[in-house]
Amino acid sequence: MAGNDKEETNRIKQALNKTFKIKDLGDLRYFLGLEVARIKKGIMMNQRKYVLELLKDSGLLAFKPANTPMDNLVKLSSTGSVPFTNVYAYRRMIGRLMYLTHTRPDITFFA
Repeated sequence: MAGNDKEETNRIKQALNKTFKIKDLGDLRYFLGLEVARIKKGIMMNQRKYVLELLKDSGLLAFKPANTPMDNLVKLSSTGSVPFTNVYAYRRMIGRLMYLTHTRPDITFFA
């Protein structure tokens, strides 16, 4: 729950707690892969932790970044390599990458 009026926010939390027995977790720090930090000018959000976990889980944490993500002239083939054995891990990685590109449209396309 968020709001500008602390008294009203506390009143609503107390009313909800009477009915549902809620727990106040304090200020928001991390939600749905987004890190939230309060600064003087407002709120700053980033996905540093989410991306680091994604790189760690995929075994790519030690790799160096490239100026271009991929050569667009490369022809991909379905017969040129060994298929993935762990389909679940592959699908999970694709889902995480899709989530990242939906929440960060600036990294979706290379110009």
